[in-house]
Amino acid sequence: MSKKPEWAEALDRLMSHRVESVPPGWKTGREISQQLGICYEMAKIKAKQLVQAGLAERKDFKVKWGRGVRATPHYRLLSKKG
Repeated sequence: MSKKPEWAEALDRLMSHRVESVPPGWKTGREISQQLGICYEMAKIKAKQLVQAGLAERKDFKVKWGRGVRATPHYRLLSKKG
């Protein structure tokens, strides 16, 4: 098995430090689409509508994406008050 070049190892270390852990309750558009049984595009539209209505919030978390790190939108429902 060949060893990774030192530049590749250095980049891997850099990327691993940039990844954020996603707290419980936050879902990606893909997770929402699976939960609702609808396509990904429709899930994004519905999540955006919930955010605009003040029933949910959106936050971008830096997560591992392929060989790199990418800011990915996550959504969570706001707790009901009253």
